[in-house]
Amino acid sequence: MKKKSIARLHFITSPSPQGYLDQIQSVVFGGANWVQLRMKDEAIEEIEKTAVQALSFCMDNGTTFIMNDHVEIAAKIGADGVHLGKNDISPDQAREILGPQAIIGGTANTFDDIERLVSMGVDYIGLGPFRFTETKKNLSPVLGIESYNSIVSKCKEKGITIPIIAIGGLIADDLQDLFSSGVHGVAVSSFITKQEQPGAATLELLQKIGKYSSANWTKFH
Repeated sequence: MKKKSIARLHFITSPSPQGYLDQIQSVVFGGANWVQLRMKDEAIEEIEKTAVQALSFCMDNGTTFIMNDHVEIAAKIGADGVHLGKNDISPDQAREILGPQAIIGGTANTFDDIERLVSMGVDYIGLGPFRFTETKKNLSPVLGIESYNSIVSKCKEKGITIPIIAIGGLIADDLQDLFSSGVHGVAVSSFITKQEQPGAATLELLQKIGKYSSANWTKFH
């Protein structure tokens, strides 16, 4: 089975009155085809229950389903892959558990982080945070667009072609500068979930991503 490609828009769930499953349904109906289930403070039984339901919905709609951490749940239910933070199990250990077809992503804050993750065989890297965000506790140093320009440029110089996903407090107005820096895609959470119509907000983001990513394709390829 061929490994799924890395989407340009990654939606990450977050605690909200809407609920995890409703969040996922809204963004998928808005056109998103990549969902990461992130549940940091819930009981493991609740996480697994939600993951099973979310995976079923994603499979029915052709959507890539990624677990944040919880490699054991991802393996048990057959998720498409996992995203691992700096304090989670290592990517090479996750690969041993999940196999060669699993998508494994890792979190980076510096170019050294990227080199380390590449050496461990990740499929994509979430680079951030772009700016301050309340979604994540124990936030790494904020990067800003200048750091993205520098880090992504260094990746190109070193021949590192792994997809870089910008993450952390992103809004629609950031997309043009970020894609100009050479990132492959963006990850969003609260920007969508706080909208009155999350599905419509997702569609608008996808349209802008299509515009800006196409405009910068020839610049980096």
